Formats: sequence, structure tokens, C-alpha cells
Amino acid sequence: MSTTLRPLPLLLVLAACGGTSAPPPPVATATPSRTADDLRPMSSREGGAPAAAQAPAGPVDAKAPLPPGHPPLEGAPTPAAPLPAGHPPIGEPAPGAKSAGPIAGTIALSPKLTVRPSDVLYVMAKKGTATLAVRRVDKPSFPLAFEISAGDAMMGGGALAGPVDVVARVSRTGDAIPAKGDLEGVAKGVNVPSKNVHLTIDTVRQ
Repeated sequence: MSTTLRPLPLLLVLAACGGTSAPPPPVATATPSRTADDLRPMSSREGGAPAAAQAPAGPVDAKAPLPPGHPPLEGAPTPAAPLPAGHPPIGEPAPGAKSAGPIAGTIALSPKLTVRPSDVLYVMAKKGTATLAVRRVDKPSFPLAFEISAGDAMMGGGALAGPVDVVARVSRTGDAIPAKGDLEGVAKGVNVPSKNVHLTIDTVRQ
């Protein structure tokens, strides 16, 4: 009895010979790069402060209005506190404050002496060797009415407070420093304020 060989199915033959092709590999796609905004800190130590808590870039305008209840910015000028009602402006004397009044009077020239057009008269309030106040008069003529007050005070000379010596000196050179040939007169122990002070220039400085 003979055995009849039947051909194997074509599919099995091809599989045995490797005739079938493998499925194509998957196509790789590029992963989009992640920006810094997409990154998140792993912990509070690594990530730092949140973006909302970070200080804004650039300088802060201290003059810009702040929201109600916002604390003052560091370095911003503090507004001056208002003065109490009735308080005088800063730099002006308080109400009721009194200042010493002026020394006023007349200076006469001895008939034995004469002045020249180039002479200069200095009227001074002195206490000892310190000159408290001085006033200059160009081209004086006598008798001469004078007045000297705190407005004529010398810087660093002290307050104009009596008693003082009122000295009138005619400078031949026009210089405030006394010199030989100058004409002088003095009224001693004058109170401040005083009126009707009379003194006579009757001495030639030697």
C-alpha cells in the first residue's frame, strides 16, 4: 500500500523558510523640551521661594501710592508730623517771646575835631574787649542819630545784652581795625534796650 505525500500548505512552508517579513519598528517621535516654567522644585529646599513671593525686578518707586494699610517701604521718606494747632512755623519765634530792643541815641562831634568825606563811622556795642554788635556809616555828618540792635550782632560775639559800652569811632582809613589818628567817643554802662543815649567823639587815638 503506497502512501501519497500531500504538499504542505504554502503558509507553513513560508513560515519555515523565514519568508515572512518582521513587522516594521515603531517610529520614534521627539519629546518636546521642557521649559524652566514647566520644571517644579523637588522640595522646598531645592526649589527656593515661589515665583509669586520673589521681589519684582527693577527699582521700587518709593513715591508710588501704596494700597490702604500697606506698611511704608524701606528707605521711603517719613512724612513730617503736623504741628499742633496754633504752633508757629518752624524758624519763627514762639508767641510771647521777647527780644532785647535796640540802643538808640545821638552821636556828637567835638568842635575841636573834623571829619573828611572819606572817613567811615563805626558804632559798636562792646562788653569788655568783645564786640557784640557793630554798624557802619559811610560819610557821616554830625550830630548823627544812631540805632544798633541784635540785627547788627557779630557772629560768635554773643547776645546783645546789657550793660554794654557804646563806642563811636571815626576811621580815617575806612578799616574796622583801630588805627592811630582815628577819632573816638564812648558811653559806658548802657542798658539794653535804651533810648536817648548821647555820646561825643572827642578823643584822637594815639
